Amino acid sequence: MDAIEAIMTRKAVRQFDRRPVELEQLRRIVDAGRHAMSARNLQPWSFIIVRDPGTLRDLGALCTTGRYVADAPAAVVLLKDTENKRWADIDCAQAVCNMADAGWAMGLGTCFVGNFDSDAIARRLGVPDRWAVFTVLPFGYPDLGNPPSAKPLKPRREMVHFERFGNPAP
Repeated sequence: MDAIEAIMTRKAVRQFDRRPVELEQLRRIVDAGRHAMSARNLQPWSFIIVRDPGTLRDLGALCTTGRYVADAPAAVVLLKDTENKRWADIDCAQAVCNMADAGWAMGLGTCFVGNFDSDAIARRLGVPDRWAVFTVLPFGYPDLGNPPSAKPLKPRREMVHFERFGNPAP
């Protein structure tokens, strides 16, 4: 699958097949995150790969809007450098997109987790004080018995303008 196809077809996946995710796949996903654009090339991120079922259960319990982490065969916890206050969130968000697209291109799904107990996750994973949890990204093969559904996009005419706001795009 090429990059454009991965971007255009990717769906949020919250239910996973029990098949394990290979360590090499997780390495490739993290490398995709490492290759994200970064302001001044500061690369204000760090990644923790998690495959231990007990740790995944603990993380799921700490993710208010991401209990499904507990059922995933793997996760990547993305940390941000708290000393980079201006750009870390934007740079980490770009890493998330790269990782989600890379996973999808390999047949794996994920869904961004937005609400979680950052301090408890940091303690559980031994994260140093300089770092904060940006998100937890569970990865796994989509559960084909309960496939993710596509969400409709707003019409292009409402979102894309040409030269000036309000001019319809060609």
